[in-house]
Amino acid sequence: MYQDKIEQEVKNAIALNGDSVKRSNIFEDTSLEPLTFTAYDFACDATHLSRDILSKRTNEEVIVLSKAIDSMLKLGDGLLHELSQKLLNETTSRQSVTLSKGRALYLLCDYFDLNTIVIENLQWCEIFATLTLMHSAEIKFIYDNRFKEDALYLPLKEQVGDEQFAIMQQATLDRAIRDLLEEIIDSIARAECLFDKKQKSAITGSKGGISKGKRIEPLKEEVIRLYLAKYSSRSNRHAAKLIEADLTQSDSSLLALSSSEEKQVEFGKWIGKFKNGQIKFPINK
Repeated sequence: MYQDKIEQEVKNAIALNGDSVKRSNIFEDTSLEPLTFTAYDFACDATHLSRDILSKRTNEEVIVLSKAIDSMLKLGDGLLHELSQKLLNETTSRQSVTLSKGRALYLLCDYFDLNTIVIENLQWCEIFATLTLMHSAEIKFIYDNRFKEDALYLPLKEQVGDEQFAIMQQATLDRAIRDLLEEIIDSIARAECLFDKKQKSAITGSKGGISKGKRIEPLKEEVIRLYLAKYSSRSNRHAAKLIEADLTQSDSSLLALSSSEEKQVEFGKWIGKFKNGQIKFPINK
């Protein structure tokens, strides 16, 4: 029992250390450049294929795309729960929905407007290729730093011994790389499929975008932003009511952009159009 307790402490410490060095963005927080870093053999093919898809882009542009991916996944987190529930409701055989980052991004692609990223002729296949490079870079970073020690480890290593600690640390490394490889397989498959079909694919981010030129669009964007950030688990009507209350309480100047006397109804319609893919949300860069 005591040995089990020690082993669990080691596992927790390793996990804690991993959490403490989590990066907001692998390319921003390390010296790795997306189009030039040397990938490890087990991720090499997917890495080179991703770079082929991104052959017209610069390192700086790919970093912009990686930040856009982080933004979409963060902002769309609540919506993903609703989309997952919808998938379950559409079948009688599925018991759960497993969401890789690639699959999550694929479910969200109907809700975000690629035109709001200032990169010319951007395609969704390039987004998934960038996600693949992010996973590959994570593997390289983890593997390159596998021998670095943290002061947190020292007392635990003394308890279990160097050999046992090394075994457990290797197991943690293997599991992390295995999970990232599964993500790579998923992401590159989506990138390759969309790249092969990009000439006839409708998923280009070019339709249904929020027009910046219309006077009321900033209010629309704020309504959808609040829906995604706080109220995606609510019905359209309830979310619209709460959003109107939020904007009224904060004395938002955006409310003046709408002349409607029933803003709750108007907001509910916008939310409905967003969920049906008729309105796309701009991607934070």
